[in-house]
Amino acid sequence: MKFKPTYQQTDVEIQTDEVVYDGFFKMHKRVLRHRKFNGEWSDYMTREMMVRPDAICVLLFDPKQDKILLIEQFRPCLPERESPWLLELVAGMVEVGESDDEVARRESFEEAGVEVQRLKYMMRFVPSPGGLVEHLRMYAGEIDVSKVDLNATLGLDEEHEDIKLHLFDSAEVLPLLEQDIVNASTIMGLQWFMLNKDKLKAEWLDGN
Repeated sequence: MKFKPTYQQTDVEIQTDEVVYDGFFKMHKRVLRHRKFNGEWSDYMTREMMVRPDAICVLLFDPKQDKILLIEQFRPCLPERESPWLLELVAGMVEVGESDDEVARRESFEEAGVEVQRLKYMMRFVPSPGGLVEHLRMYAGEIDVSKVDLNATLGLDEEHEDIKLHLFDSAEVLPLLEQDIVNASTIMGLQWFMLNKDKLKAEWLDGN
């Protein structure tokens, strides 16, 4: 059974849309109302929302060596009680005119120093639709781990990136998930991998 939303964008009326901050992200202040499930219109409401470009996440996997490559980097928006260095998938924002394929390959090279051979679409999701306007699209990327330099520090200085690489056997995915991994796309990517690893390996290895 496929879910069909009760209403669409035509059932939302935006009265005003003001950009109240324009920096690394944009912050919009919108006054809007929407159709209610009883068919009537809601009252107008004011909502602030952060707006950022769509992003691409890539889980890097070598099907021959049965290993995944993750990155570790600093993130500023963690509670003080937690370490702000997180284990993550490669990821980057989509620039104007770029395709998902181009972003995935660019970010994989910049953040992990690897060239992606093939890409497999996983899913798309919205991280926090109550206050953030963004779509994340996720892919698995085929790599050759024999070409990975685990001693390298990667990332772009102009983007203040400082990235360390970590290589894991695919059997270590469940123990990783049982640890305190708090990055949502990493959790979702590793869960997808657990459910689809055998199918993905067969597809990529049979294609060689």
